[in-house]
This record gives sequence, C-alpha cells and structure tokens, in this order.
Amino acid sequence: MSQITKHQQILSFIENLAIGSKVSVRFIAKELDVSEGTAYRAIKEAEAKGFVRSIPKVGTIRIEGVKERLIEDLTLKEVAQIVEGIVTCGLEQLDQSPSKFIVAAMELEPMKRYLEENALCIVGNRHDAQLLALEHGAPLLITGGLEVEDDVVRYAREKGLVIIQSPYDTFAVTTMINRALYDRLIEKELILVEDVMVRDVQYLTDKATVGDWHELSQSSGHSRFPVVDQDMNVMGLITAVEVAGAESSTPVTGVMNSQPFVVGRDDSVTHISRIMVWEGWENAVVTEQSKLIGIISLQDVIEAYQQVQKQPQFGETVDNLILSGFRYVENSEKLTIEGEITRFMINEFGSMSCGVLVTVMNMVGYIALRKQYRLDAITENFTLYQLQQIEVGREIRVSAQLLLVAKKHCNIEIEVASKEGELLAKGLMTARIGDKKLA
Repeated sequence: MSQITKHQQILSFIENLAIGSKVSVRFIAKELDVSEGTAYRAIKEAEAKGFVRSIPKVGTIRIEGVKERLIEDLTLKEVAQIVEGIVTCGLEQLDQSPSKFIVAAMELEPMKRYLEENALCIVGNRHDAQLLALEHGAPLLITGGLEVEDDVVRYAREKGLVIIQSPYDTFAVTTMINRALYDRLIEKELILVEDVMVRDVQYLTDKATVGDWHELSQSSGHSRFPVVDQDMNVMGLITAVEVAGAESSTPVTGVMNSQPFVVGRDDSVTHISRIMVWEGWENAVVTEQSKLIGIISLQDVIEAYQQVQKQPQFGETVDNLILSGFRYVENSEKLTIEGEITRFMINEFGSMSCGVLVTVMNMVGYIALRKQYRLDAITENFTLYQLQQIEVGREIRVSAQLLLVAKKHCNIEIEVASKEGELLAKGLMTARIGDKKLA
C-alpha cells in the first residue's frame, strides 16, 4: 500500500528543474495539484537540502546542489555533555559530528567491518578494541568510568582523535544518546500526515461480506481495509486477523475492529509514529470530519523519514536497532513479538546481551499494557529468574501476560522462547501505572 508521497514528488520535481528556474509556493501548488501548505514545507526542505536559495528582491531560485550534511547533528562536544563525560584528548576536534555510532560488543575481526573514520566507537575496558578503533580513525567514548591506558591516549593524540570518558556503563550511555537523538528528531521541521498518507485508498462498505474481503485482498495484494458507510464515514478496519475462521457470508461489520487507530491530516508524523510503534498499529486511518481521506502505514512513516529527515530513521537509534527485526504476532492470549537475534544485540561472547534481553522483555510488557488497557506505566522492578544463552542468528518469540492490573500498579510476566517452543528466559515486571491515555 506504500506509494511515493506528495512531499517526495515535490522534492523530485524541484530537483529536476533547470538551474536558475524560479520556484514559488503558488507555482508548485498549481503544477502538482497540492495544497500551498504542502508546497511551502517541501520548498523549505529543498532549501535545507541546497536545491534552492531565497534571494532578496528576486525570489526562490533553483541552484546547483551542495553536498548534504551528515545525518547526525550531535557534535562530539554535545555527546560529551550528554554522557557527562571528560574529554581526555582531542579538544580541538570536538566540533565534529560522528558519522555513526558503533557499540564494540563483538570480537575484533567482525568489528573491523563496522569501523570507519569519524564513527564514534562506544567501548568499555577492552584495550584491544580501543586501539583497533583508533587505527581506523574512530574517536572513542569509553564507558564505566575507567582510566584510559597511556598507550591508547598517546596513539589518539598522534592521530588527532578524541577520547571521551563517561562514568556510566555502556547500556546507560547508549540510552542517553538515543534519547538525545530522538529529542533532536522532534525539534526538526514537522512532517504531517497529509505529506505521507496514501490518498487512493481501497476500502469496503458496511454492506460487504467476508467474501468481499477475500476478493479485494486477492486483487489488491493487501489485507487491511477501512470499512465505511455510504457517506464515507469510517466505521472500522478489517484485516486477515478479523476474518480468520469467519464464513464468507458474514458481514464485515460483524467481525471488523470498530476502534481502529484514527488520525487527522494535520497530525504530526513524529507523534503518531511513536503510538504506532509502541501500541503495535500497522496502519492508521486518516479522516476529516469522520470521513475517510487516506491511510498511512508504518512502512510509509519509515520511508518518509528516510527521504525527508536528516536525522536517523527508525532502526538507527539504539532502541529501534534492537526492535527493528521484530514483528507483531497475533495471539489471543498474550501480546507476542518474534524476530532474530542480530549482531547489535550480542555481547563479546556472541550471545544475546543481558541488558538488551531485559530491554526487549520490558518493552513487550509495556506495549502489552498500552495495547490492552491504553495505560502508561513506569517500570519499578524487573526480575529475571530464568535465563539461557541465546546465540546470534537465533529466532525467538517474546510474550507478555498481564497477571495483575490494579489501580496503581501492575505485574506482567514475560517469557522468551525459541520458535520450537523451548523456554529461554522468563521475567517478572512490576510497574507503577500512570494516567490513562486517550484512545
């Protein structure tokens, strides 16, 4: 269902204009049949990319493009401030921005594939990994409040590289950087739903049956469709989950989800994307005065950030790297996700890091609470009382079961199992419940 967005179309149109051409909001809106607001945002983005320039008394002109800046906006100085670090050497290089972040949680040989000049290497007391990173021109962020050995400092000074020492452990440091990156993403120019949504929506009417769903699914290749009445008012959303086991003659209104995730055209994509990720929504229905005007998928959101933002996309921040390979599994009894253990999740022994495992389990528990009760919660205690080594490349399934949901607190049991059903880990999450969220 994902298609090129209006925003992407406008940027491509501007980029293909002849050098020296005038560009205006009215011109773009007329040529591409978009709103002036959408045209304005695209022109501002084109200006940021270096495609156009606003010249006083002349207007906005298409110019020769300049090389885009790196996607990271954080400088090494800002990173040092975020992690409360001490700069051991390389003070004159602190205004540089790292090209990417690397967590040294692997053996040296595979680590070489990810090291590159100007990539900030986050590492603990691994002397060999520190030297290897410096050899590849990567500045160091050393965690755990550990002293740096003299030969490492000398080598960094010879190569003019930065060393930052943080008192926090690696997991805390990556979380702090991730938080800062996400805050930067929010501060960027807003992308609205209307810039990303698919307007040519395939839908079913309230008179349709499950058999009609099967026909439309077969012809379109999709499985999720809004259900509307004769006035195009949205009544629900129907997917393969709702039709499973239903007779072909069953009305779609009898099995559809009558409370889909509904958004407006002027909603911020940043805001709705967080809800979609945390609550497991794959699609959102876009309405205006309750009438269907479009649909947006999580894939559309990801592609929008890949095309429009200079900031990391979903899957490039630490938390999202962990969850990027997981997918939601329909389960009537427990909220379940499944996925593969990747190199980003392992420790130096090649098995899933305990910190990453707890993060995944905690997230699944949190999502389960949000999805079923629309409640927010703060984790107070997490007890991991069963654990086996989980090697890289293994497929796992993580399930959360709500044991107790009271007014002020809740208990959630989380299990990690192999796809064959072998129990690999088990934990109990205790959380304090906050205010109820709006649906």
